[in-house]
Amino acid sequence: MSDNVIVFYGEDSFYIKTKINQIIKKHEIDAFNTTTYDMDETRLSDAISDAQTIPFMADKKAVIIKNALFLTSAKPKKGAPEQTVAYLEEYINNPTDETLLIISVPYSKLDQKKKIVKALKEKATVNEMKLKGPNDLSSWAQRQVANSGLSMEPDALKLFVSRVKHSTELAFLEMKKLLLYAQNQSVIDKDMVKKLITKNIEDNVYDITNAIIAKQPSKALEVYKDLITYSEDPLRILSIIINKYREMIQVSSLLESKYSQDEIQRYFNVSSGRAYYMVQNAKGVKRDKIEAHLEYLEQLDFNIKSGRIDKKHAVEMFILST
Repeated sequence: MSDNVIVFYGEDSFYIKTKINQIIKKHEIDAFNTTTYDMDETRLSDAISDAQTIPFMADKKAVIIKNALFLTSAKPKKGAPEQTVAYLEEYINNPTDETLLIISVPYSKLDQKKKIVKALKEKATVNEMKLKGPNDLSSWAQRQVANSGLSMEPDALKLFVSRVKHSTELAFLEMKKLLLYAQNQSVIDKDMVKKLITKNIEDNVYDITNAIIAKQPSKALEVYKDLITYSEDPLRILSIIINKYREMIQVSSLLESKYSQDEIQRYFNVSSGRAYYMVQNAKGVKRDKIEAHLEYLEQLDFNIKSGRIDKKHAVEMFILST
């Protein structure tokens, strides 16, 4: 197995980026000797040709191949060049000692049936980068706090995780901000988290639309009122709900065009969990009902902006009417 050929795959693109940067830093490879090839735009042969050349005035170089969807079952981006994997197959049998070849695959799984995937698993270092679930995020947050010589109240930890879920990048940035704020304290409490950590409005509005589709207006109303409590603008919430309904219509059209869930995930650049619910929502509600809701929402938006109706109550009316 070669330490000079490394594969990162999975949906956590931020974590993949972080790991790649750590490896480059560890090997002290400068920017001049680091080259990135995007497989949505560049041929694999160009990247392999670069990997086969020695670094310029340095001991080590890094060649990064990103968006390597040829290792998955996903369709390539429209207009992307056709990739010839034979170049990579040949290279991993005789990798260049001075080159770190790093392959990034922003997809939930590799296609185990492909010969090149089997070869990589045998001869390269292959790492899966899964999206962190609530339990993973909770453990990670506790470690960060403990490493900073602090402790965190259980309620504060729970609130932190609920606000940064689905995003490793957001968790990293918000934890950095929280630790900086608490550096002269000994304990991080719930009030600190409330004050500093941004509430993830996208996820909350997604919960609202899911509850509406599941015919749970009381749950949708509860999430909406929680957002209002934290000073979110009802008009912004309405705008995101409208976008979610437009998204449902788009997913419905893609399903009619025989797109799979994996292809829809790639199309919208979302996690597999999000793609699953997008597909289920589009299948679970008749197209004409989605369009009727969207028409009603757009009329509400017009009435709010023209001063005919109070924005806070307008969204409540929509939720209760469903």
